[in-house]
Amino acid sequence: MVLQSKRVNLENAPPAFAAFHTTHSSTIKSIGSRIRSSIHDPNRRRKARTAHTSKYATDQKRRSKNKSPPTTLQFDVTSVSAPPPQIADVEMRDVEVQPSLTTKTYKLPRELLRPAFQEISPKTLSTFEPELGGEDLPDIEYIRDVMEELGPGLLRAAVSVVADPPKDALPKEIAITVNDHSDYPPPTHMLAIHTRASTDASGNARRQVTLVPAHSVILALYCARLPKFPAPPSTPAYISEDRTQLIVPVQPFCIPSPATYSFLSTFLYTKRTDILLKSLFPCPPPPKLEDDRTLIPAFAGRLAVTYTSQALLLHINSVYGLWQNACLLGIFVEELWDTIDLAWEVLLTAMAISAGTPHLMLKRPSSPPPAVASTSEVASTPDPESGASTPTP
Repeated sequence: MVLQSKRVNLENAPPAFAAFHTTHSSTIKSIGSRIRSSIHDPNRRRKARTAHTSKYATDQKRRSKNKSPPTTLQFDVTSVSAPPPQIADVEMRDVEVQPSLTTKTYKLPRELLRPAFQEISPKTLSTFEPELGGEDLPDIEYIRDVMEELGPGLLRAAVSVVADPPKDALPKEIAITVNDHSDYPPPTHMLAIHTRASTDASGNARRQVTLVPAHSVILALYCARLPKFPAPPSTPAYISEDRTQLIVPVQPFCIPSPATYSFLSTFLYTKRTDILLKSLFPCPPPPKLEDDRTLIPAFAGRLAVTYTSQALLLHINSVYGLWQNACLLGIFVEELWDTIDLAWEVLLTAMAISAGTPHLMLKRPSSPPPAVASTSEVASTPDPESGASTPTP
């Protein structure tokens, strides 16, 4: 099924509507024009900081020089399968059906490797935002600085979108309604997110598709390995007088982990590592966890005694899926990778504590710390050799 385009033909439209459409479609400044305007804004000062991608490239060179054989951790996880429903038979009433136990072995890498650095394509960026092309294009880090300010507003516009999902084949275009009434540009594409097709019992290839609205310039700014996209219309193709409905192209988007794309997308729009980190754990982490790694043992211990190994594995799988997506799309933002590394270390530490093998992740101090006189009670970290699964008070 292909949705028919409902683009407005201004030549045949009533004069009042044609004037309305022309005026209102130009009142919302494009992303490219906003960035261009900011260059000449005397009130705006560029933030002094190290470039995201430059820092990634520098750290990657250091990591490549200090290569060591990858370490794999092994965990045996026992799960309980529910008993089958009881049969309504008089002779079977006295038979007690016991749940069965199944133990599986999971091998997980000690750390998730980072891919080799790759620059984004200025050509792709100018395809999605023509105003960001030309020799006078500001440097990429400046554009990213400005996008950090625009990103939250663009995200609000994207998440406010509603659309009627197609029932049969994937259309080339789709009509969307934007319920955010701010002055931020609407999404340019509808991503049809899916993974590789699986084969059912009948031998038919099936895949689940999730439609996600997106601003293509966000992807072009951060994804060095972005698949080819059709260029969006030069101006939004509105089909309603109130400028809330428009037609956008549908772009198939195959990634390893569709379930974690929302985490990645929100981060690219907002650069909020705290939100990303919170989404990767079953409960909120300590507020200062990103800045203080000494909080990892206590937090991991709390996860180990609060959640089952199966629950922890679900979150480990989410972090792994996020890592797969970042590798495939070629996203080299240092803050993203630092967050992935931190979440992976915490969850593997929790798994090790839960399995009674905390020494796999926690190292015993070379010498005991000096005693400190204090009247307050402080929770100690678990002894790596004790096999204890929780911090002792």
